[in-house]
Amino acid sequence: MDILTILEDKVRALVSHVGTLKTENNRLLEENLQLREQLDALETLILKDKSDVSQEKELTKMVVDGLIESIDSLVDHKLN
Repeated sequence: MDILTILEDKVRALVSHVGTLKTENNRLLEENLQLREQLDALETLILKDKSDVSQEKELTKMVVDGLIESIDSLVDHKLN
């Protein structure tokens, strides 16, 4: 085999490999974009849930405080 033929074969193989790498890179870029969008959506959901939990916690605290006051009032009333 001629040295130029070997070189041509190697260049063709290299060009083919570069094409494969470009295709894979494009696929990974698209996947990365989709994952970033999913991450953003999850972060937004987590922040909303965190806010909801904080509001529920405050409401629960107010209800429990009210119950304690009611119980204290009943206990005081029965003792007097």
